[in-house]
Amino acid sequence: MKTMIMILLLVFVSLTSAQNYEFYNKKLTAEQKEQAIYLEKNLMATCCFGGPIYMHGKNQRTEEAKITIRRLLIEGKTIDEVLDHFRNSIDPRTGTPYGNRILASPKASETVGRVSYLMVVGFAIIGLVLLALAVKKLRFQKENQKPLETISDDTLHKIESELSDLN
Repeated sequence: MKTMIMILLLVFVSLTSAQNYEFYNKKLTAEQKEQAIYLEKNLMATCCFGGPIYMHGKNQRTEEAKITIRRLLIEGKTIDEVLDHFRNSIDPRTGTPYGNRILASPKASETVGRVSYLMVVGFAIIGLVLLALAVKKLRFQKENQKPLETISDDTLHKIESELSDLN
């Protein structure tokens, strides 16, 4: 009996969420729909932080986040204001704000975002320099190798005599 009540309750909650999602989605303009999709792609799913809301499976937390995004856009909030809303939201598991970990990619306007983007550029430059040095070293070694033709006749005669002694 308890299982049946739980199933009915879950069905009711999911139907209510679906109705709210469609209710808000119908009120969005074309530009706001694009903004909503952009935000879904740039906010992590808070259920497991396993991926962005846009690509995450349906569950209560992701559906609530989609509804919240649409509600805030209808209220006239900008993309940065919506992102700040989610960053300042309280994580029920830890009791602290989500902060930057809810963002799928860091904001370039913040120090952490700048550092992470600069690190990518820095590592790419270091990698290219190391590659250039390795290629230069390999070319230098190839140029300095003595071809077999430069071996003197005495050395060749000595090698042939040692090989014939082995047989």
